[in-house]
Amino acid sequence: MDARLPRLAIGLLGLVTIVAYGSWFYAFGVLLDPIRADTGWSETLLTSAFGGAVLASGIVGIAGGSLLDRRGSAVVFAVGGTAGAAGLLLAAAADHPVVFVAGWILAGAALGGLGFYHVTQAAASRVAPTRAPAAIALLTVYGAFASVLFLPLASMLEAAWGWRATLRVFAAVTFTAFALAAVGVQARPAGGRPTGRRSVAGIRLAWAAAPIRRFWIGQTLAGIAVGIVLVYQVPVMVAAGLSAATAAAVAGARGLLQLSGRLPLAPLVNRLGSVPTLVAAMAAVAVGTALLPAAGGLVVAVTFAVLVGFGVGASSPLQGIVAGELFDPDLLGTLMGVTALVFGVAAAVGPAAAGLVADLTGSRTGPVVLAAGSAAGAAAVFAFGIARPRRRQGDLHHP
Repeated sequence: MDARLPRLAIGLLGLVTIVAYGSWFYAFGVLLDPIRADTGWSETLLTSAFGGAVLASGIVGIAGGSLLDRRGSAVVFAVGGTAGAAGLLLAAAADHPVVFVAGWILAGAALGGLGFYHVTQAAASRVAPTRAPAAIALLTVYGAFASVLFLPLASMLEAAWGWRATLRVFAAVTFTAFALAAVGVQARPAGGRPTGRRSVAGIRLAWAAAPIRRFWIGQTLAGIAVGIVLVYQVPVMVAAGLSAATAAAVAGARGLLQLSGRLPLAPLVNRLGSVPTLVAAMAAVAVGTALLPAAGGLVVAVTFAVLVGFGVGASSPLQGIVAGELFDPDLLGTLMGVTALVFGVAAAVGPAAAGLVADLTGSRTGPVVLAAGSAAGAAAVFAFGIARPRRRQGDLHHP
């Protein structure tokens, strides 16, 4: 390990990433049916709340990235942890669907907009400027544990204490993690201290560049696929015949298997290139997702977990690495925030549309078809639409 790679700072960024994704983004699929059973609220309403939270996280993501560029990481994490915990507590206390939706959207906006990879990857690049790809790769290894930890934990806590107590526990955990990162990570502002006007101009210039525009289109399709899979992986496996506990365990294993796409990332990129590896990752997501309706047997369920685990695991750092080579370094946080918005809009529309289809048809096959097709479309856009960025020599090594 190069001594210039700060393990403690990247570890704290990994902790933020784990709780930001795990506490609401991954946990929602486990809590969906218990919330429905307890409250009687419709699946369309609940999946729309999730979609609205993902959309809000994308919108706030631009502000979060810009704030990181201007003020550094301490302010970003202080605001994110406080508002995110407040949103989870509000959702936990809700007796009316409007209150639940408001709390869930607040939690998603704060934790997703200020704690997802568009912030933590940009912060990792700032704390290890000479080894940014290696820092991102190590960060996403930590991030792979979000679903591994939070899917089984959500299932266990819900079974023992109910969904409301589960959200209260997650509120305390997220506040603590963000507070530690606010104190312990020194990701300083960009050297150019970009102004708001320059940030807007930079977004326009980025959109005018065909490879970046196509990269964002691919992110849109990927967002639809991943959003639906995260919400429906457990319910679809249960409908196919697995017990709720087994389905949650398989979904958690899928998260652990994301390491299979992250640990060998350096040799894959060195051999194939970043864009071809990203194409292979999204193709794996497409094939694995298509298996979900048949995942009532453990063999098929595990095959789903292996393929989607590899695909999602590899795509997260690859998206950050490719973006880092396409984007202006001084506007990295801002443009990563735009990427999060693009992904967030898609991940919001996907589950909401999927929930409506499920309510209308009484089947969850339609959402799976939509997710698998979107992942395949993302692979095609990345394969044929992006000029392959040249990796900076010596940057990507085993972290």
